[in-house]
Amino acid sequence: MSKITEYLRGKLTGEISTDPAVRADFARDGGILRETPQVIIFPRTTNDVRKVARFTWRLAERSQVLPITARGNGTSTTGAAIGRGAIISFAAHMSRILELDVKSQMVRVQPGLNFEALQEAMATHGLFLPIINGNLKVATIGGALASNVAGTKSVKYGTLRDWTDRLEVVLANGEIIQTGRLSKHELNSKKGLQTMEGGIYRGLDALIDENTDVIANFADSAALNAGGFAIDLVKGSDGSFDLTPLLVGSQGTLGLITQAIVKLTPRPDDVLLISAAITADQDLPALIEQLLALKPSELEFIDGDTLKLIEQKDGGTAWKNVSGKRPDTLLFIEFDDKYRARKVKKAAKILDEAAVVDIKIASNWEEQETLRSIHHSVATITNYSERGTAALPIAPDLAVAPSQVLELTETIKKLLHRNHIEGGIWGHLGAGVVSVRPLINLANLGQRQAVFKLLGELLSAVSKLGGSMSGEFGDGRLLAPANKEQYGDKMAEIFTQIKAIFDPYNTLNPGVIVGTDQSDLLAILRQDYREDRFAELNLRG
Repeated sequence: MSKITEYLRGKLTGEISTDPAVRADFARDGGILRETPQVIIFPRTTNDVRKVARFTWRLAERSQVLPITARGNGTSTTGAAIGRGAIISFAAHMSRILELDVKSQMVRVQPGLNFEALQEAMATHGLFLPIINGNLKVATIGGALASNVAGTKSVKYGTLRDWTDRLEVVLANGEIIQTGRLSKHELNSKKGLQTMEGGIYRGLDALIDENTDVIANFADSAALNAGGFAIDLVKGSDGSFDLTPLLVGSQGTLGLITQAIVKLTPRPDDVLLISAAITADQDLPALIEQLLALKPSELEFIDGDTLKLIEQKDGGTAWKNVSGKRPDTLLFIEFDDKYRARKVKKAAKILDEAAVVDIKIASNWEEQETLRSIHHSVATITNYSERGTAALPIAPDLAVAPSQVLELTETIKKLLHRNHIEGGIWGHLGAGVVSVRPLINLANLGQRQAVFKLLGELLSAVSKLGGSMSGEFGDGRLLAPANKEQYGDKMAEIFTQIKAIFDPYNTLNPGVIVGTDQSDLLAILRQDYREDRFAELNLRG
């Protein structure tokens, strides 16, 4: 490794570290896995990234594989930001806003840019990127692109993939490409290139044409899905072709994103927020259907047993700002468009007709913060750590159709009870995303084994409902072994072929999305877990 680092130091403008303490810090992300890298690279330019990729490609040609893992600030809960080879850390230097076009409402950014810094800069122009996530204060735009994050506003605005126009990407061999929607004529020109880019277009086009029915079946899901590779979004019905949606959500396994152009939208002038306490005898699925028809910008929930657990752990009873009695489900409904006042009245009428007694409507910032403090109280669970027991992010984004959220929640509670595990449940009700945080002690052998038992049971529960294990954060390493069961052997094989087309030597984040089984995970499972790296940020799901 000393020869490799010496060579790279002479070629790059950025820094390189092999310091054991630095490597130890980069050995973990926000998840339950740990893998110590050999070297950390802090690139300053796209050319630095290109040189690293080109160098590792040449090593691989001589059967000396040095894997590359792209990393933002390491908030991934799936093990996608750790790796045994070279970590390319973008947050140190490649973290700028490069260009803003206010008229077209687009911004060109580098991957290491902090998400909150982007939002604050865009706010000065009356714009925002409508992806709001609990890791906003520390996450980078590159990490968010890699995982195709959604967030609390996904019910109205979708995922980050929907807001990505085009990318600059360094391929496994060091080639730099620009992605964007191509016409049939432009696609044929690309396929004629005698470069790796040309080979990718030829290989993908053939793969799609040979597996039309399987890919169509993969696309036909009512649940939000950030798992696998979005091959179904590459080729349009008109024959147009775009690698952008495939690379967004690929978690650094197909290429290294070095620039992105993302779309923006006008920042709402104001919002109105409702919180409602729902009891078990009320028809929540019917309420969801009626509320979704009003097109809210947020529709979130916290399960009542989770409110009880929060109270047990720290005495928190913020829910009393809405109801004198702890509800079975607590809803949060936000409207941010020009019809918000009218929609709030309709929502209040819907709730009233359903015999929902405890409703709070917040029209100003102070009142809204009071209600949001209830939502933020789930940080009691995410940040919980006592005598080795912590809330593990092993299933933070299970996804089903919104109408099935209550059924999935009840199943999860039964699974936790059967395994003698406490846990918190909340999520994006409008998008059908359910976050589960079981309290487990990884130092205890029996509880370590329970992690994978519980994951298997959750997979079965979600599969029965036609849902996904990865609603908004991707598969990473943690959920890669579930791909065959979740998507079927044929689709799992297509994922493997996509990986081979882009990365024939398997140098880009190997083991993420494809190529990992449970025995691999057991070998790198941490024996401790704390959310201490991000605890001060008051994370919620």
